[in-house]
Amino acid sequence: MFILLTSILLIGIGMSKVPIQEIYKIIIALLMVPFALYLAIKCSTLDSTWRLDEDTLTVSNSKKTVEFPLSNISHIRNLRRSGGNLIIINQNKGSAFRTWRNKLFQKEDDLPLLTQAIKEANIEYYDM
Repeated sequence: MFILLTSILLIGIGMSKVPIQEIYKIIIALLMVPFALYLAIKCSTLDSTWRLDEDTLTVSNSKKTVEFPLSNISHIRNLRRSGGNLIIINQNKGSAFRTWRNKLFQKEDDLPLLTQAIKEANIEYYDM
């Protein structure tokens, strides 16, 4: 979000310094907003690795690693949204774990394989 706001601010400052008519400044600034959105999404991605072992589900990224014993997972919900998926891991004991799967400007990943492995491990999986 910070990258998006900063880039839009820089676009506005840059357009105010250019010596052209105001209508052209507005049009150029509006055409640069999608570029600012693309830049913000690409710079803020955080790749994660999901590993399903015999008795644990491990979710790790560059900031932290979280392990869930399969016996403690009550169910997993995959809520589809326009820009990605909200994946919620509900536990028998403890709070639910939420993570966002971004689909904007991303290549295809292995979510279908993970879904199949979760179902084979007899974990309730809801795809909504």
